[in-house]
Amino acid sequence: MLIKNEDTADGLVNGVMGTVISIKDYSPNSLPSAIFVFFDNERVGKNAKLQKIICGKRCVGLKPSSEDIPLSTCVRKQFPLKLAWACTIHKVQGLTVEECVVDLNKCFTYGQAYVALSRVTSKSGLHIKSIESEKLDKKIFCDPDIVKGVAEMTRFLPEVEDEREEQTDIVQIMYHNIQGLQTHAEDLKQNPDFIGVDYICLTETWANQEFACFEMIGYDGFHLPRSQAFENDDSYYSSLKEMQHGGVCVFYKHSSETELCNLASNLECIVFKITTENILVATIYRTQKYNVGKFLENLATLICKLQILSEKVVIIGDFNQDILKECNTVLNFMQSKGFNQLVNSPTTEGGTLIDHVYVRGCPDIYLLQ
Repeated sequence: MLIKNEDTADGLVNGVMGTVISIKDYSPNSLPSAIFVFFDNERVGKNAKLQKIICGKRCVGLKPSSEDIPLSTCVRKQFPLKLAWACTIHKVQGLTVEECVVDLNKCFTYGQAYVALSRVTSKSGLHIKSIESEKLDKKIFCDPDIVKGVAEMTRFLPEVEDEREEQTDIVQIMYHNIQGLQTHAEDLKQNPDFIGVDYICLTETWANQEFACFEMIGYDGFHLPRSQAFENDDSYYSSLKEMQHGGVCVFYKHSSETELCNLASNLECIVFKITTENILVATIYRTQKYNVGKFLENLATLICKLQILSEKVVIIGDFNQDILKECNTVLNFMQSKGFNQLVNSPTTEGGTLIDHVYVRGCPDIYLLQ
């Protein structure tokens, strides 16, 4: 075992283990010039100045270390190595091995057993020295202050699975500004908030027209890239069309009765109908470059089409207008059309509320935040 920090950046730190392969210039009356060690962790000493391949193994050369002895003129020279057929739990903190034997009989404080048992990379490589079961229960325990602290912490992910199972008649819609669907595909699949919901509405997919909705088990999808959202017959909309990023996408469960409605024009917007509830849902993204006045003109046209088809309408998305500030053009417009805005807290890390949920004719809709 190395017992001194030689080069922390290169992994040559107190506690790393290895095997002595060669001793250079050994004589009975003087220190060797170097000792070559093959370390258990192959990353240790990769940048060391003295290295040598011995018997097919990359070995790191260690030279004697000098240390002044206090209150004297003497200097001690020695190699910072010691035999370590076994070592204490405290000494192996941070160590990772493929196989080890652990003796828990002498554990005397909380956390020691955890440190010892978690050093090995696999269960098959862990060998626990025989210990009576009554003693074992007393050796593995946690700091009581940690137990108390964890119990008092606010849960980051609410427990909603049981509630979803019980409320099978409720239609759940999840909205998220994903800022790159292809980049965050696995994040989307693994996020427990999205598991089991009926609809997933996404803005800023940042995907081009060749994009095909990636496979999400149990779901189908609609995708509208920015390049297909705007018409070419107007120079203003053509300029928006050429901009990067943007795009909207909707995933829906195979078991849901869903109908895609092609109603929007010059809007990054997907409209679908939940046929069992006769509810129309529009997912919208408005870039900051899109003039608010022009945007609201096209939104007004869309709302007229929506209200002809159903009294129940939901419009969700990123409108890039912070309604926590004084500029509430979009909010005032939507309220004039009979919509209520449900979100009342910031939706970004910057403390802005630019993601809105507008509903009309849907008294049974509520927001889970």
